[in-house]
Amino acid sequence: MKAIDEVRQLLGGLDPARDSQPEDEERRARDLARILASDRADRPARRAVPRRRLVLAAGGVVLAVAAGGVALETAREPQPAYAATPAILIYGPPASTESASIRLRRLAEVAARQPDPARPPGTVEHLESANWFLNSSITGGRTTSAVVPEQWRSWRTDDNAGRMIKKALPPTFRSDADRREWQRRGGRVDSSQEVNDYVAGQFTPRWQGAVPTDVNALREWLTAGGSPPEAPVQYLEDVAELAGVRLLNPAQRATTLRLLADLPGITVTGTVTDRAGRAGEAFSITSDAHGLPAQYTVIINPRSGALLGYEEVLTTTAGMLHVTIPAVITYRSYLVAEYAAMPR
Repeated sequence: MKAIDEVRQLLGGLDPARDSQPEDEERRARDLARILASDRADRPARRAVPRRRLVLAAGGVVLAVAAGGVALETAREPQPAYAATPAILIYGPPASTESASIRLRRLAEVAARQPDPARPPGTVEHLESANWFLNSSITGGRTTSAVVPEQWRSWRTDDNAGRMIKKALPPTFRSDADRREWQRRGGRVDSSQEVNDYVAGQFTPRWQGAVPTDVNALREWLTAGGSPPEAPVQYLEDVAELAGVRLLNPAQRATTLRLLADLPGITVTGTVTDRAGRAGEAFSITSDAHGLPAQYTVIINPRSGALLGYEEVLTTTAGMLHVTIPAVITYRSYLVAEYAAMPR
């Protein structure tokens, strides 16, 4: 079976847009097939949770601080082979000699000039993304890792009701011992699907209502109900999370880019072909705000100002995560952002 057919079979029954054009379906399947094909060989990254603050300690203890976080114990037992992670993206020369701040503002102007997305009657915000996370835990001094690729699809109404479907593909493991430990803890080794329906006001407990189109208002809106960010990189992470749960119009997209342009320490990483084969421009912040030094990168479509992808890469040390440096530990590819019918 061809890769494109595998993807269609995998996603069969999930798409409510029965009247989608064939070329749109082909494009989406090609994007997912390309990412799946490359990462079955490369194997990805750590699992992220919304609004997580993951502290990666470089010493003898690793502690995850997040909703449902897990305390990871000190190391005493021998470790197996290093965990496999995805290939590092190759960045080319920057698109211009401008600073990151100036370039992002120019891309914001590009975003602002785009037409509003078409919204047929009775449709809602519909997003699709491909996500790769490395699930790691440390008990008795031994790191157990499982790489779980996930495909996310969401539909959100104007009153913040909706549906989220997360399709987890079979995890991959660095060793048979990790597989056995994963199963011992109740982890699945085949594909699984999680479907969550939300009543009005519950789809995103935070980030409800219209996304602000003023930078200062957006900054406050992103952090409302939570603790103030301890580092600029956390705003970049918030923008990446927002792009995965909300459909942004041109003005809102432009405002997120202007917010990024204001962040201290943001730099131009270069031009790049993302994991779905799309041309983009990358901008990064390097920070140890979560414990280990890492590069946090967003990839922007220079033609539309849309966010194409997000990556986290450990740059100097892995602590107890047992990956080879540099190591991609998270990435997301945003594939679809449109209005579509709510699934029945």
